[in-house]
Amino acid sequence: MRISFDSAAEFYDETRGPPKSVMDQLVKTLMDELDGYKTVLDAGVGTGRFAKPLQDNGFKVVGVDIAKRMIEKAAGKGVTNMICGDVCFLPFKEDSFDVAVCVHILHLIREWKMALQEVCRVTTKAMISIDYMRKNPVREAYNSILKKYGYESRRLGKGERELKNLVKPKSVPVASYETSADERLNHLGQRAYSSQWEIPEDVNRKVVSELKKQFWGRKFPQELHLLVWNVRDLEAYCGTFKSALS
Repeated sequence: MRISFDSAAEFYDETRGPPKSVMDQLVKTLMDELDGYKTVLDAGVGTGRFAKPLQDNGFKVVGVDIAKRMIEKAAGKGVTNMICGDVCFLPFKEDSFDVAVCVHILHLIREWKMALQEVCRVTTKAMISIDYMRKNPVREAYNSILKKYGYESRRLGKGERELKNLVKPKSVPVASYETSADERLNHLGQRAYSSQWEIPEDVNRKVVSELKKQFWGRKFPQELHLLVWNVRDLEAYCGTFKSALS
């Protein structure tokens, strides 16, 4: 089972990611880390937040996403070489790419380990993702209050924070900054996150109302890191090795 973001395509860019200045630094750090590589798989390309700048800077990027509307948004920005497909069944030969960029998709896939195996199969060197190092108190409080109403937010697979505890990556600092509770509360009110989509609207409204009384007007420190996994380490964790598959 996977979660498609077709329904989120129209508001995705406005409700995701760090401030623009931090995003610019993230892209710069990513390109520095990719120095010396040529071919990149963007697994879960979405609206092309990473594929577009990488393509503009000479990288040969192929994007894959299960959501057709997200791909259409990316194409509207000028992103090319995209396939509407399932990360668990990548239509590429073994070792097709130097590096895979895989940002915030594994938690959307119940068979996340299968997706990880596929990314490793088609990649020779590294898988790169990002991690917000500090837990967001607004989101944690949302989940806690939600349980009071008899619901839990939906999370199918593993996130980057969980994966890095299973397989140690190289962690590259990107930026430290402040994040606005108001912005997160507004996004939660819009039910912008996939974990909210099965929560009844009236329940979500009550939860957000309680959160606003507690957090409105506050800011919280955040740190953003780039996570770089060696593909061989991920293969060892998954129990699959290219030599055993050939």
